[in-house]
Amino acid sequence: MTSLHIEITDLITRYVGYSESMDFGGKKALWDADDPAPLLMPEEAHAPLVGWDAIDAYWSKSRVVMHTLKSRTANHRVREIDEGLVLANYDMRWVATMAGPKNVPSRPIAADVRVTTLLRKKPEGWRFFHLMEGPIDLLAMAREAYERKGRILFPIGA
Repeated sequence: MTSLHIEITDLITRYVGYSESMDFGGKKALWDADDPAPLLMPEEAHAPLVGWDAIDAYWSKSRVVMHTLKSRTANHRVREIDEGLVLANYDMRWVATMAGPKNVPSRPIAADVRVTTLLRKKPEGWRFFHLMEGPIDLLAMAREAYERKGRILFPIGA
């Protein structure tokens, strides 16, 4: 493993750690604050979040709707595509419980996603400016969501 691979993998691990603790200020500090149009595409978003207003609004909402989040990453691939510009991708498994009334237990939901990100070298270190998540098994996610609501969208064997 190269020193660049180790450095970027460590940054991704810190980023995911901030997600787990709902420390969105910590996450934002790992992004290029000078970029006027950063792009974040969470798997559950219907459209890319472009710009700080959209990203900050998404993170604020995440803090309200999620009770817990645990994630792990694997299979990190890092490639410097130009001096000071890195393309990284990795696999991520997340498990979350959603916020709700305290008297109603929340079952965890989970997904496996592939993440692709672009980072640029800044004086303070590598910083994200583009991050896209894509579900690995969208059909299983849809089935799980409908089963949680008491409806089965895609019955097994149908």
